[in-house]
Amino acid sequence: MIDEPIDEELLPGDRLRYFHPTQPGEILDGRFKTIAKLGFGTGSTVWLAENLKFKRWRKSGPRYISIKIPALDTNASGETMKSKLIANANPSHEGLSCVRIPIDEFQLQGPQGIHSCLVYEPMRETLFRFQCRLPRQRLGVPILKSYMFLLLQALDYLHTECHLIHTDIKDDNIMVTIENDAILAKFVNYHKQKPQPRHVRKDGRVIYLSQDDFGPLQRGTLLVELADFNLSFPGLVGDGGHLSAIQSHRYRAPEVLLGCSWSYSVDIWNLGLLMWNLLEDVSLFDRAAGEDGEYDAHVHLAQMVSLLGDPPEKLIKRERIYRKVQLGRLVVNPRGKECKTMNEFWGGPFFDDDNQILRKNLLGRGKKLADTVTELAGDEKEEFLDFASSMLQWLPEKRKTAKELLQHSFFDSLYKFRDRYWQGQGRC
Repeated sequence: MIDEPIDEELLPGDRLRYFHPTQPGEILDGRFKTIAKLGFGTGSTVWLAENLKFKRWRKSGPRYISIKIPALDTNASGETMKSKLIANANPSHEGLSCVRIPIDEFQLQGPQGIHSCLVYEPMRETLFRFQCRLPRQRLGVPILKSYMFLLLQALDYLHTECHLIHTDIKDDNIMVTIENDAILAKFVNYHKQKPQPRHVRKDGRVIYLSQDDFGPLQRGTLLVELADFNLSFPGLVGDGGHLSAIQSHRYRAPEVLLGCSWSYSVDIWNLGLLMWNLLEDVSLFDRAAGEDGEYDAHVHLAQMVSLLGDPPEKLIKRERIYRKVQLGRLVVNPRGKECKTMNEFWGGPFFDDDNQILRKNLLGRGKKLADTVTELAGDEKEEFLDFASSMLQWLPEKRKTAKELLQHSFFDSLYKFRDRYWQGQGRC
């Protein structure tokens, strides 16, 4: 599994042929002129383009846009359908403004087939790249609270109005807004004067595009939007859950790696862990690999037990039940083994008859969750840990929902600031 974005030119085998060979200066759909390549991943490229139909005083869309051009072997039509669902579920919900949705779409004919492209308003960069610019690569507490508030609003909207489970919340899938229009204008002018080198695919060799960004941070308001819904799942009716492999390794929820059913609360666990990446620039559960260097759910489970304590008996009983819940089809795990259950897929069983993890030799000693928080102290630290603990619960049904988390005292300072702001505007 590839967890980090990479240049599509480096993909193994013949996957490169599924990507559209876009070049700077190319006109797409007769209305968008590409300016620069903004990003790339395992399933798409993203380009900044000029809207040639732009008219300042007419509803023609923004002058500059970004275009996501998916590879032909990805489920682009599924992402398009989900984007339409998200855009129309409940436009009055505050959380919609915290979700990245397209403003247009078009079909692009390529050498190997038709690419279903999505058009967005430009964003500055991913939260990962934004954080790399900050002193010590850590978010301050005020901005952490603001971003967590926005992301929880986004999740509340997705879960309650769209009935979607994101399943892949990470700093590479969160976009940061551009602080002011001058930043975008400067970036466009730079690339018009010094276009990115055109790259050529010839005899398996590639001349790589140079990578430039929007430059150093400037004064202005920077917000975030949750993006990339290609891996999202629909929430099931009632207490129904899914049985499948989801989430990046370091963010995987316990019910998933134990092979049990999962639902909306996997996103809450995922977001809870992300706070450590933002505040402390560390991953609570990183490098959960076995002796072969590959992901090992037993190592991951041992890391969780070492830090959070023993899982409740109810979860252990649930794991035993799901050892026998068959999928109805064989699935092949990362080690090439054909499996009938998700428990087997992840290398189960995981607990012995005494309700202890089977791989006790993997347990760490002495470090508790509070020990991992070094940027906070006193009451502020206790409040953060209480907030995080309501997300990092072993049992998925014990985790608070996004709506409940938005009412936590962790956000009291934000609510007070908002109240003072509206009072200053003469509103009650």
